Amino acid sequence: MSYKHLDLDESGILQDVREEYERARTKYPPYSNLHEGYAIILEELDELWDEVKIKEGERDLSALYKEALQVASTALSFCALLKQKEVA
Repeated sequence: MSYKHLDLDESGILQDVREEYERARTKYPPYSNLHEGYAIILEELDELWDEVKIKEGERDLSALYKEALQVASTALSFCALLKQKEVA
């Protein structure tokens, strides 16, 4: 199957990432350091990988999407930490 690039604004993906970022921001404190941020990104990526490894016909696409949003959200939180450290 061939896929195409989607417009991130029109598809609602950026809004979904923003909502996940805001949800996580109210639930969890900011990363205390780069190592913690990396560890949390890795944890979310491992959870996404667990969903990817499920046989294609048995996968829950909404669960995959949720995990992908969490990976994106944790990466944004990491970028926010870097901005605060004036690295970017």
